[in-house]
Amino acid sequence: MLLAVKEGEFVNLDYTGKVNGKIFDLTDEKLAKENGVYEDNKKYGPVTIVVGAGHLIKGVDEALVGKESDAKFEIEVEPEKGFGKKDPKLLKIMPEKIFKDQQVRPVPGMNVNIDGILGRIVSCSGGRAVVDFNHPLAGKVLEYDIKINRKIDEADEQLKGLVDIYSGMNSKDYTVEILDKKGKVSLNAGNKLSDNVKKFIIEDSKKYMGLEGVEFVESGSGKATEAASEAESRAKQNDL
Repeated sequence: MLLAVKEGEFVNLDYTGKVNGKIFDLTDEKLAKENGVYEDNKKYGPVTIVVGAGHLIKGVDEALVGKESDAKFEIEVEPEKGFGKKDPKLLKIMPEKIFKDQQVRPVPGMNVNIDGILGRIVSCSGGRAVVDFNHPLAGKVLEYDIKINRKIDEADEQLKGLVDIYSGMNSKDYTVEILDKKGKVSLNAGNKLSDNVKKFIIEDSKKYMGLEGVEFVESGSGKATEAASEAESRAKQNDL
C-alpha cells in the first residue's frame, strides 16, 4: 500500500482546472491542443509542489493531503478556497476619457490595465465605463481533475521544483547541485532570477528541505550570490 501524502511533502502532479466544464488551466500540452486552449507562451508539463505551501490554490492544496501518492481524483473548489468571492468594491466606474486619452476605444469584455492593475470592462454608457477589477475566476466554483504522479524525495529534484514554481523557467535553463546541506543553482547564459524569487526559493528550501542556504550563479557574470544573506537583504530594502 502506498503511503498517504502529508503536508510539507513534495509531490509531482498533473491537473486540469475547469469552470462549467470549460478549461481555464491545465498541465497537459496535448490536451490543451485537443481542446483549443493551447498557448504558445505557456509552460506545460507536470509540476512539482510542496503540499500545504500555497503553491496551488487552497482547495487543491488541502485535497492532496491524505491521498495516496498515485491517486487520481476529481474535486470541486468553492470560491472561498479558490480565487475568492466577488468584491463589489472592486467594480469601479471610470470616465471613458481615460481610455480615449490612450487611443483605446472601450468596449464590454475588453481587458485593461489601469495603473498596473488588471481589470475587465463590464459595460459602457453615458461616457462612463464600469471596470471589474476582481480576479476573472472570483466567485466561481472550480472543477479540478488531479493526478498525483509520485512523491519527490530526491533533494536535487525538490530544489528543481522550487526553482520551476517560482521562476517559471524550464529545467534546461539551469542546473542544481546539493552538497553538505547547501544548494547551488547555476543559471545558463541569458537567465536571471529576481531577488524576490531567490528569497522565496531560499525560504522554502530551508523550511521544507532543511538546507542551510542556496547559492545562485549567473553564467558569464563571474558572480555568485549566497541565498541567505545578499538576496534577502536586497529584497527587504526593495520592500521599504
